[in-house]
Amino acid sequence: MPEPPPTTPAGNLAALLRRLVHLVVTQSLVGRLPMSLNGLIIDRIRGINQLFARIAAGRFFPRRRPTAPRQAGPAAKPANRLPRKFGWLRFLVPEAVQSAGQLDNLLRDPQMVALMQAAPGPAGRALRPLCRMLGLRPPEILALPAKPRKPREKQPRAKRDPPPPHHPPTPPDAPAWMHGMPHSIRVPLLRNRTRSPPRTA
Repeated sequence: MPEPPPTTPAGNLAALLRRLVHLVVTQSLVGRLPMSLNGLIIDRIRGINQLFARIAAGRFFPRRRPTAPRQAGPAAKPANRLPRKFGWLRFLVPEAVQSAGQLDNLLRDPQMVALMQAAPGPAGRALRPLCRMLGLRPPEILALPAKPRKPREKQPRAKRDPPPPHHPPTPPDAPAWMHGMPHSIRVPLLRNRTRSPPRTA
């Protein structure tokens, strides 16, 4: 009896995605999923399968960052009409919970880990959308790199006028000509006024 062919990460993922497509089609046939959304989901799953197959075969190219900003035009990429909520496919197809558990086990497989380490960028572009639709946190190796923060420009501080000097109120028993006089002048005069007059012989 011939031995079964050895399993590969791409083969295991392809089998998982085929079962997922079957679940989506079944939901559409029983009327629980609109046919228009059914086609979009299947296209997304097949795109993930094709992309990962190229990655496993070593036929991928690093994504190049554009040197100039893209301009919106007639050839712009169509907007994504699929849901974006974390775990959205599990809400539409409850049976997809089993696929989430299978994907979690597959991402822990040593062969899959080695493949992700060899090409973390392309593998992330293929597996992050799948993890999101199944409500599964992707491993750290597939995490997006942190965007560099732009240095903040230091703005010159506005000069504030010094607060006006605080003068204690003039005592009520002071003479009228002393009212409104600065405190530095008023205090010595009041002190001299309270001193007792010198005794005369």
